[in-house]
Amino acid sequence: MMKVVIFEDEVHNSERLIRLLQKCDQPIEVVAVIPSLSEGLKWMDQHNKVDLMLMDIQLSDGNCFELFKQANVKTPIIFTTAYDNFALQAFKVNSIDYLMKPIELQELKNALNKYEQLKPAQHNIDIARIADEFLKRDSARFIGRLNNQLIYVKAKDIAYLQFVKGVTYATTFTGEKMPLDYSLDQIEKMLDRNTFFRINRQFIIHIDAIKKIMTYYNSRLILQLQPQVDADVVISRERVVDFKSWLEGKDAGK
Repeated sequence: MMKVVIFEDEVHNSERLIRLLQKCDQPIEVVAVIPSLSEGLKWMDQHNKVDLMLMDIQLSDGNCFELFKQANVKTPIIFTTAYDNFALQAFKVNSIDYLMKPIELQELKNALNKYEQLKPAQHNIDIARIADEFLKRDSARFIGRLNNQLIYVKAKDIAYLQFVKGVTYATTFTGEKMPLDYSLDQIEKMLDRNTFFRINRQFIIHIDAIKKIMTYYNSRLILQLQPQVDADVVISRERVVDFKSWLEGKDAGK
């Protein structure tokens, strides 16, 4: 019997994945469902004998790639994600696959078949390289709700993100404004660092949204964005040096 561990922070997603696994051809035992990096590290310290990991990329307390900085993982992984991007094709190497949410039964069966076919060759998984590729992505998608309707927006269409009264809003280059189900901290980890920059606690901006940069008092900068913002968009003093480096294409990974 194949032993599987699921890394997933959304209960409805993990429950659906378990139901799908039960419909697959081979007998599968789900030994654990892990919702966070912290619980994942504890589990990895105590258990290491599973055949396969099904792992969501964004867990409740951060990006799953943080796990691989702190734990030596050799178990084959099928990643699950809501973020469609060319960089995810990197998961196709070294017997790694990925599934786009919502996961369909046939896609899951295909991934498990691939695991079975390539199992003898599974070794030396280069997670670090895959993580580097993932951080270069520019086509992540973010989900939100508007008038009881599920919506999504592609990162490449976002001009800026703003946190207002407890809600994160994305404004697109065409002027659409939509609420998202993420904090700015979560979104910042998912974006292309060469294209987006966190200027303060309230704003993340796309480089192409900058219309004008002006000096501001107390050694700060103020931006004029397009589409226009009904608020002062000020770069905090401690971020000015990093912002200028980012404009020049330097140190984007910091």
